[in-house]
Amino acid sequence: MTEDTFRVVFKGKVVRGYEADKAIDNFAKLFKIPKQKASLMFDGKERVLKKSLLMDKAAQFRAVLKKAGIRVSLIKNEIEKPSLGSDQWELNDPGTVILQPIRQPEVHIETSHMRISLDDSTLESQPGTQPLDVSIDHIKIDDSEEPIIEEKEVEVPYIDTDNISVDEPGSVIVNAKKVETPDIPIDALSMDEIGITIIKKKQIDPPEIDISSISLAGD
Repeated sequence: MTEDTFRVVFKGKVVRGYEADKAIDNFAKLFKIPKQKASLMFDGKERVLKKSLLMDKAAQFRAVLKKAGIRVSLIKNEIEKPSLGSDQWELNDPGTVILQPIRQPEVHIETSHMRISLDDSTLESQPGTQPLDVSIDHIKIDDSEEPIIEEKEVEVPYIDTDNISVDEPGSVIVNAKKVETPDIPIDALSMDEIGITIIKKKQIDPPEIDISSISLAGD
């Protein structure tokens, strides 16, 4: 199976937070070209730095360029499929059977020379199975009309409702307790003017990376 290859594409962009002039210097050192020529590469046009690299090699190449402040993209190369020579095709008429099912050949077995002999003396009679003897003397059937299960009357408990009163519809059953608002001292608090910056962002310089000992191999 053919492995996928990728081309490394550079569109003249610098890694976010990296100084453009420093990225140009690194580009010139990595590709061993003058700085003036390297600066022309950062014009926003798309250029292919490597045409065909395997995934691991392409990822390593992109990582080196990213450390140098150079932003690139990996694009998968499309594999060309072989053409199927349609000029050699032939079309049959509609309804033509292309594949015919294979039928199992009929097998003829000659049975005219075979005879079946039945000997009645070897047959044995199967004695009948006797049912199990189950005693039912202790079982009686009640043919009376009295119910088998007697219903028991349950006494309804007495509830004294003399001291119970019913409020009018819409009455408040539970009175909500009013909670007093806590007294929060704000004498020591102050407010800045509208639009003032509360938190100031601190500019962090990008780290200095020595890439003088790094070189790139050709395609």
